[in-house]
Amino acid sequence: MPLLVVPLSAVAAQHHAGGDASMPARDSFAVMATVVSTTVSPALAGRARTEMQLTQPMLAARGARFAGALQYSVMLNAEEWTMSAGEPVPGIWGEGFVERRHPHTVAHEIMVSTGGQRGALRASVAGGRGFVPFGTDDPMVRPFTKYPANHHLAQVMERIVLVAALRVHERAAIEFATFNGDEPLSPTSAPQWRRFGDSRAARLTVWPHEGLELQGSAASVRSPEFVQPDGLDQRKFSASARATPLRGALQYALAEWAQTDERYRSRHIVSYGSGLAEAMLRRGVWSLAVRAEQTSRPEDERLLDPFRTARPPNHLVIQGMTRWRIFSAQLGRTVHVGKTVQATVFGEVAHAQSTPLLRPVLLDPRDVIGANAAWFSTAGLRLGLGRMTARVGRYGAAAGTAGTAVHLTMQHEH
Repeated sequence: MPLLVVPLSAVAAQHHAGGDASMPARDSFAVMATVVSTTVSPALAGRARTEMQLTQPMLAARGARFAGALQYSVMLNAEEWTMSAGEPVPGIWGEGFVERRHPHTVAHEIMVSTGGQRGALRASVAGGRGFVPFGTDDPMVRPFTKYPANHHLAQVMERIVLVAALRVHERAAIEFATFNGDEPLSPTSAPQWRRFGDSRAARLTVWPHEGLELQGSAASVRSPEFVQPDGLDQRKFSASARATPLRGALQYALAEWAQTDERYRSRHIVSYGSGLAEAMLRRGVWSLAVRAEQTSRPEDERLLDPFRTARPPNHLVIQGMTRWRIFSAQLGRTVHVGKTVQATVFGEVAHAQSTPLLRPVLLDPRDVIGANAAWFSTAGLRLGLGRMTARVGRYGAAAGTAGTAVHLTMQHEH
């Protein structure tokens, strides 16, 4: 069946008519960064700790060429230089960091896609370094500045990925992907190209009506923690419902479930699970966001730096498993500065509590923190120039409907 390339003007027309929210009708550039001061109490050995950082410094570009036949999405991240030691977030872990979010790669996303349409059927192919079609959006484009603890359970990002998407109906799409399983060793490290194709993922998305998105996805990730494929493999599952009402104070709500099973040569070893719900209300320039999360994670032996673990970890003999319950709230106020610059002043507060799930406990976070619960508060200023993308991780035919493309971090339209 031959496929006809869809002109970008037609895609833009669909967007305004309430159809697919695909690429913009012209090039779009944006810069974003957030200055934060975070206090964690207790942070280490029963003592509080305060840090000031520049987080999520991003340069983004999106657009199309050749009458829409070729579309691109680029995000560059400078956290390697602004927060190389990580960002304090009790309960989070991943890529050798614990109780601190790791800096993301400089090439956060560099994707190119092309596709076509015949009748109601749309198809696309996208490739580059970016997001695997699994789980929910990058937390960076969601209301909170602090990432949730389930970041490594609910998303698979920064991989060399090839994604095929098929829009079988205006309100249903399916994606298939192959990618390299290994996680980045550092923000500037190159992927293991020889491992491309050792992992797979699939996602089904339906939009029952405008402003509501349901997705279910699964992924098989080969030895993500090891450069050589010698570690535990992961089987990942996710389901979520995302609402962006077009009227009223409620602007956004998300409920998600995620589970990761770790296996060794097809033998089940351990499972980690997560449940998360978050919502955002907006009235005028004021916004209020709330989030509740329960996530389990492994405990690995910590280095002399108590916020770092060895990479690769020895997950064949983990030191324990912990369940974290985290409740967060954020209050923000948008301030317009000129025609193209926007600022958001905000405050976040969260309470995180840990509970050991395995007995005996060889490593308990409270032995490091000094308690089994911690408060952390953040005051910050988010600055944006241009318009940041509303969604991250959906390419070509898998883009949502116009009703789901609500900007949650930057509201201006310039």
